[in-house]
Amino acid sequence: MIGGAAFVALEAARRTFRLTQLFCPTRDPLTTWNPADYGIPADQAEELWFEADDGARLYGWYLRSKNPVASAVYCHGNTGNLTNAAFVMPHLLASGINVLLFDYRGFGRSEGFATLHGVVMDAIAAARFHETVRPRHLPSLLYGYSLGGAIAAQTIEVHPFDGLILQSTFSSLPDIARAAFPRLPLHLISGRGFDTVKAIRALDQPLLIIHGSDDETCPRWMAESIYAASERSTTQMHVVEGGLHKDLWLRTPQRLVELIRDFASQLPRHPRIVENRVPLYDRIVDSAFRYVRRHLREAIKPT
Repeated sequence: MIGGAAFVALEAARRTFRLTQLFCPTRDPLTTWNPADYGIPADQAEELWFEADDGARLYGWYLRSKNPVASAVYCHGNTGNLTNAAFVMPHLLASGINVLLFDYRGFGRSEGFATLHGVVMDAIAAARFHETVRPRHLPSLLYGYSLGGAIAAQTIEVHPFDGLILQSTFSSLPDIARAAFPRLPLHLISGRGFDTVKAIRALDQPLLIIHGSDDETCPRWMAESIYAASERSTTQMHVVEGGLHKDLWLRTPQRLVELIRDFASQLPRHPRIVENRVPLYDRIVDSAFRYVRRHLREAIKPT
């Protein structure tokens, strides 16, 4: 009984640590939900909704560059919602990147509550939805910032892209626990989820790592660990000198625009077309589940 109680307490502590430290969502936008209020031209933005496999409705924007060279899914960080990342979008559009920017469950207007499994499920759903909206002649990119980079590394193991960009991303949960709480042994209860280094070892797509030399949240050595884990000659690493965790696009926006445009321009000119690999039985079950959830949602909606 004592052993069982200790196990339950440890598991509760592990889950509490993960949820409180990894996810800091807000439901309200920084200003509004209008992309134009963040410097994104109205004629280049479309608001949209799509569903995860369990029926959770997710909110996002699809943004179109004037002269696109690639189309990307953008996985934002653990704080706020997609409007916190909106200031980066004009720079990506200037890089020639179309962008599907979306919110995980529990963030912004998306339904549900954030969980480790749930946010990865949402990123996979975004990747599949991206295949229906992106121009098929453009290479597909997966871009992850901070926690979003760890989510992206898990996503690309399931849903292939033509290239991956990781910005200010941590190497693993135990590593980020050590960095955040150096005096506490919280890495012992963090678990092994979101192991970016492990995921990158299996990556066969071109990779671009962007990191600040003075990142106070995810120290530079984490980016170096991720870089060392990739054995492909197409892997690049760019360090912004003096850069912190959140200010890279404020320090050298034009250099990052050029860097990302060059990286995207080197991706395959005959991008892979991803078909739905989910087995028919699973698709039928998921469809039925979404149907039930949709009708329950309508039934309890206030009149």
